[in-house]
Amino acid sequence: MAAMTPGRQASSGTTAKVLKTLGIFGGVQVAGIICSVVRTKLAALWIGPAGVGLMAVYNSTVDLLSQTSQLSLPQSAVRDLAQTRHDPSAGPRVVASVRRLIRGLGVIAFALVLLLSPLVSAWAFGNTAHTLAFCLLAAIMVFNGFTNSETTIMRGYDRLKPLARTAIFTSVATVLTAVPLFYFFRLKAVVPVLMFSYGYNCLFALTFRPRDIEAAKVGFVEAWRRNRPMLSLGFYMTVSSFVSLLASNIFVIFLNRWHTDVAVGIYQAGYTLVNTYVGLIFMALSTEFYPRLSAARERSRMEVIVSHEVKIAMWVLMPVVVLFICCGKLCLTILYSSEFYAAVPFIVIAGAGVLFRAASTCIAYTILARGSGRTYIVTETASAVAYLALYIPLYTYFGYLGLGIGYLLWYMFYFGVVYYIYRYRYGMHLRRGVPALIATAVALALLAIAGYATIGPWWTILILVPPVSYAAFKALRA
Repeated sequence: MAAMTPGRQASSGTTAKVLKTLGIFGGVQVAGIICSVVRTKLAALWIGPAGVGLMAVYNSTVDLLSQTSQLSLPQSAVRDLAQTRHDPSAGPRVVASVRRLIRGLGVIAFALVLLLSPLVSAWAFGNTAHTLAFCLLAAIMVFNGFTNSETTIMRGYDRLKPLARTAIFTSVATVLTAVPLFYFFRLKAVVPVLMFSYGYNCLFALTFRPRDIEAAKVGFVEAWRRNRPMLSLGFYMTVSSFVSLLASNIFVIFLNRWHTDVAVGIYQAGYTLVNTYVGLIFMALSTEFYPRLSAARERSRMEVIVSHEVKIAMWVLMPVVVLFICCGKLCLTILYSSEFYAAVPFIVIAGAGVLFRAASTCIAYTILARGSGRTYIVTETASAVAYLALYIPLYTYFGYLGLGIGYLLWYMFYFGVVYYIYRYRYGMHLRRGVPALIATAVALALLAIAGYATIGPWWTILILVPPVSYAAFKALRA
């Protein structure tokens, strides 16, 4: 047998590391999904689509406020941490600065949300009836400040096991608390459950943080002054995140005001299945991917890393997407109830869009790794505009089927935007065979949709999943 070349060995080693990360976080996510199944199923039965919709509005508003107030430091700081983690002089100061800045911004955000809670209620619901709820939810700003300060350092220093422990303990604790609260208090439990969820995340992030990572003593003012480049990139990322979250928030409010809170709940059920459960796979991949990409300095090295990650994502997702397309209704039955079946067309069509989302996300990380904040604003703004331009009219005329088509077209558009920048602004391209693999994965997803509509889901699974799973297994082991 011929000896493996150094390049092949490096690629094989990276694949093994990525798959190990996927295994760790995959196991965590399985446990998290089991907890989520219990929590979501019981919530759907006890508070119904209206309650799920109410929780979605609260959650989306809190996410918008939290992301904006933190200046996207949990994302931009990973780049600086990854680049200085082996530097004994710079590393401890970056760690201390990240911790001080993110926590400080969380406290400031708490005060602002508390003060402006009537305005936040009016924005989210069109009245001030939810002012007290947002006063209570303001505490989440502090929780997120402490949580993100530690999880950002874990990601930047490639400490994935503490991240995994934080996630799994949070999932279990949340479900153990949410079940009795929903049972006894129904809709009144929505705000407490959200607060407990974020509170547990904070508690376990502090509990499991690595104690061996050194941190210098740095004050808030000094941290702000010394890390202006990080803050500059964070500002651009904040604007981008704000635009994206604002678009999502606008659509949720559009459903809530011009349709019903039941429509919001059904949409949220489908969105959670598409974006959260399937998305967990490439979220697990990116946990290891972004710090590694940020640490790479040479353009050719970044090109190899991106192409390799896209290739792994496609192979891992292909059998999963087929199962997801065919089992959407079953997932809704298990996770929610028959009241949510209207979301099935959205889930089926959006399954193909997941592949474009995975590929475009891998490519988009290049923009962040290179510190191109203004370019990132352009891409995310274009994405947000496309999202609203597609979702609102397509839902108005075609309902949840329109949302599925909109999701697919949205990520096709986004893929085109980020790849144009990747190819013509940075002069990089996907390595040989990767574009063909993406096309194959998308064709497989479309074939699964056609099979679902003609011969039925179970025959489609039987015909497609075994050979695709075998091919993926062989490719990932090569």
